[in-house]
Amino acid sequence: MISLYLAMQNAILTKNIAQSQMIQSSNQMLNSLSFGNSQPLRPSFAKADMLELSNKANETKISVLSRLIEAYEKALGKKIKSSVPKYCGLNYKA
Repeated sequence: MISLYLAMQNAILTKNIAQSQMIQSSNQMLNSLSFGNSQPLRPSFAKADMLELSNKANETKISVLSRLIEAYEKALGKKIKSSVPKYCGLNYKA
């Protein structure tokens, strides 16, 4: 049961890292833009494409990890439920 809990914690950590990478890449993209009068705006398609591709990859990773976390939670709930003894219809929890 502990290994299942640790696997769930690892999935949550990986999901949080993917979300922070999305935030950092968007922040870097916004910081790299210059809106000054002395410099005309030139589209940087390479940076925009890299941002879009990395965001798509992280979105996929986040959705898969969210489903995995839900599955871990259900499995952990079943293990806890099966480990609680029942006597005459009453649950006695340690």
